[in-house]
Amino acid sequence: MRVACGSLVVLVGAVWSCTPRPAPVSPAEISELAGRVAQEPNNGALTLRYAAALHAAGRCDTAVVVARRGMALAPRDAVGPLVLGQCQERAQQYRDALATYRQFLTDNPSAPGSAAVRARELVASRASAIQEARTALAQEAALTRQPADAQTVAVLPIQVTGDSIYQPLSRGLAQMLTSDLALLRRFRMVERMQLTALLDEMRLGQTGRVDQASAARVGLLMRAGRLVQGLASIPGDRDTRLEASVLLGSGEVTTPAAATGRLKDLLTMEKDVVVALAGRMGYTLSEAERRAILENGTQNLAAFLAYSRALEAVDRADYGTAAAQYGEAARLDPGFAAAREGFEAASAASDAATADPSEVTVLAAKPAQTALPAVQGTVAAVGSTTSDLMPTHVEQINAIGGEPTQLAVGTTTAQPPLLTAPQIGIIRIVFRLP
Repeated sequence: MRVACGSLVVLVGAVWSCTPRPAPVSPAEISELAGRVAQEPNNGALTLRYAAALHAAGRCDTAVVVARRGMALAPRDAVGPLVLGQCQERAQQYRDALATYRQFLTDNPSAPGSAAVRARELVASRASAIQEARTALAQEAALTRQPADAQTVAVLPIQVTGDSIYQPLSRGLAQMLTSDLALLRRFRMVERMQLTALLDEMRLGQTGRVDQASAARVGLLMRAGRLVQGLASIPGDRDTRLEASVLLGSGEVTTPAAATGRLKDLLTMEKDVVVALAGRMGYTLSEAERRAILENGTQNLAAFLAYSRALEAVDRADYGTAAAQYGEAARLDPGFAAAREGFEAASAASDAATADPSEVTVLAAKPAQTALPAVQGTVAAVGSTTSDLMPTHVEQINAIGGEPTQLAVGTTTAQPPLLTAPQIGIIRIVFRLP
């Protein structure tokens, strides 16, 4: 977008000034930039553009050195972590890349280019999880001879029975249990994406079921001394039941922690199960931890179902669909921080994952996508707190936003159509400056 100097263009979600947007960098600039940096050694932006040109030329050995120098001079400039992190990714040093991205986001959560850095973090997280899963399987013989860490906990995908429309909750509930248990000081949680990658490599990810023998094997590969297994039974015509038990390194399985109630209360039931699970693992929650668990996440089931569909999309690297579903979740519950953060990352991830190295300077200047997609009117019905959720198949489809179809009792519904990429309304207001 071109903006004429002497005017200020205001867009909903972003403000662009007369400052020209950075142009893509080219390897042809390397010689000129090297000379200019020699003359202006304290110019952080110039140093980072030089690093970007080296990166575009595939010269990561030198680009890394120059990028680190530029980051010291211009710590809020996203070009630095994008160049350094992508060079680390190219060398398959994914953990180093994640550390680079996360440090920048911790120090500069809202700096220009933070969306691109968050997007690269998302892409690198998936690649790192796949790499570590393959490494664990390759070293399985050695790993099985070592005791797992009793304080490391992994939450397996929750088995969901009932209408297929609720199958995404398998990932969503596992992520929520992981997030809630992570609030307890004693335990180190295995990231859901890591566990999903391992299950996929073991060819267990698509079945949604992990038997006790496979679960024990997963625990050894993940170095997790405790695995949480759960079941969500959503029959439609009867109460919903959520239960979870802990498989210990000794092979012992604890008595399930369980809660029963109406479907619309599923997320409240999840909190009850978390508190009970902590007790099964011999942990007594402080009052502060109990409050933190109760306040974590969302209590809007419609938002949570969209969030769960977004996790499915991220796991298959479908970032456009993930952005739409995260956006729907955040729009339904504006206080759902994980959904909003996921929306911003996934919105930028499609570009970040496929961008040419020469475009790093453009991505670093791109503002975060903050305008959420509009929610279809029928979707809001899922989050109703005044009636039970979706008592019939026809109402299920209507509530999620699909086309109503008469179904026989006992049949399953197809996956509801996903929203397309977020549609953003833009209002242009032009002020003529004196």
